[in-house]
Amino acid sequence: MSNNFILYGSPASLYTGKVRAYLNYKNIPFQEKISSLKVYKKIIIPNTGVGMIPVVVTPQGEYWQDSSLIIDHLETLFEEKSVYPSSPKQNLVALLFELYGDEWLRLPAMHYRWNFPADNLEFIKQEFGSSVAPGMPKFVQRWLGKKVVDKFSGLVVPLGITSKSIAAIETWYEELLLQLNAHFAEHDFLLGSCPSIGDYGLMGPLYAHLYRDPYPGKLMRTLAPNVVAWVERMNQAQNIQGEFLADDNIPSTLEPILSRLFGECWPALECASQAIAQWADGKDPGTTVPRRLGMQSFTIGDITEQQMSISFSQWMMQRPLDFYQSLPELQKQVVDRYLEPLGGKRAMGFQPAKRVELENYKLVLGPNE
Repeated sequence: MSNNFILYGSPASLYTGKVRAYLNYKNIPFQEKISSLKVYKKIIIPNTGVGMIPVVVTPQGEYWQDSSLIIDHLETLFEEKSVYPSSPKQNLVALLFELYGDEWLRLPAMHYRWNFPADNLEFIKQEFGSSVAPGMPKFVQRWLGKKVVDKFSGLVVPLGITSKSIAAIETWYEELLLQLNAHFAEHDFLLGSCPSIGDYGLMGPLYAHLYRDPYPGKLMRTLAPNVVAWVERMNQAQNIQGEFLADDNIPSTLEPILSRLFGECWPALECASQAIAQWADGKDPGTTVPRRLGMQSFTIGDITEQQMSISFSQWMMQRPLDFYQSLPELQKQVVDRYLEPLGGKRAMGFQPAKRVELENYKLVLGPNE
């Protein structure tokens, strides 16, 4: 039996980029395999029950799906160079940035991938085509790639990326690029000279969509060369032996980003949690939760629009909430003093009416409190 892990994914996949960068940083021996249609049919779906990537297979033949769970499992096996800071403020901030990347940067990632076909479409068709049908002729790959394009591009409007919201999304994203560019001019990673789980949350969208795709890649190189350098550093981090900043310090350059996270992303997460609570009324623990639960409002800039209510967002939201609630009272008070001017103290007091858990790679209702 090989000692290598196997990563099933795709170069164009947001969450594959997150896991690949982590595996490289931890020097975990792995072989990457493309998630072709045959792999989905013969390997991924039979062993996980879901048609989603990335999937990691251990040398012992265990199958893991979901980028955060994969990283958490691997952290227990490869303890050196942990991506979770040991100090309370830094660990919470890292979890919040992971949440931000996974759940909120989908907006610019999907917008800039699908709404600039003159620049991106041929590249994307070939990317998807070569993934679903490796080894096939180019014209066949492009034809199959178009079918995948039609499927994913159809999610743009349901995510809330509309003629009403696009200008606000672009303004926010360009502002974020400039803020991160200023931060990475001073620090190699979010919290010091080594990456945290927060860096990996950002890496998914900032690499797979916004760095690799032609139109947003040009935008990033023009506006934020330090972010480009960070993306490339994240992919080449095997020999980094850095450390998190001393004394639980959080760089001030991150504070405007956190303020906007709490002001715009967090209310949308609360709406998704409330949708779960309404749907779950009268249902038993262990009931599978649909991935989508109707539509909800969200606000970005001065624009309010409708988007899908995605139930999985609450599972990601529970990660920083659970960590915050686990803190001893004295540490919580220190964290509260940091969070309050950013709008985060109120956010950390949120209690989902119904918890959700991942069981066999599917979201289910948690036990009644």
